Amino acid sequence: MRINFSKYSRQVKLLAIIPVVAGLLTFSESFLPYKEIETTVVSKNESYRAKFDRTTYNIYFENNNDQFTQEIFNALKVGDNVILTTSFFHEETSKITKVDTGKWYLNSTGEIYIQYVFALVFLLPALSWLKQRSLSSKQVKYIAIIILFSLFDFYRILK
Repeated sequence: MRINFSKYSRQVKLLAIIPVVAGLLTFSESFLPYKEIETTVVSKNESYRAKFDRTTYNIYFENNNDQFTQEIFNALKVGDNVILTTSFFHEETSKITKVDTGKWYLNSTGEIYIQYVFALVFLLPALSWLKQRSLSSKQVKYIAIIILFSLFDFYRILK
């Protein structure tokens, strides 16, 4: 038995506003001022992935966590007081300043570019509004998947 998803075309077109708003908010972050969060390093984690031959350096703060370069990972110790310069909605760290020394480090992991790719994908459901007739079953499935992924991003923005 095959399900005819095209009968849900109207509802999916309506819900397509969610990924579009999430994508627009992500792009708008590049024009908004950065937030500064004063926090403390709680723990650090280094993990190696043999499949990709890559080491990931995670630093966990009191109210934030992120991936960093090896230089930043080695420079910070557990208990260090730092000021994080983060993006407005997603709180992606772009710069870390150690409070005691005043030395600052730029986070150049490139995660922001992946967010921009996701934001671009989140804008694609807006194309469904241009189609006068109902969407095909395959189009409804693709847009529904994008809506589900954008819900996670939208929750992260609102959090």
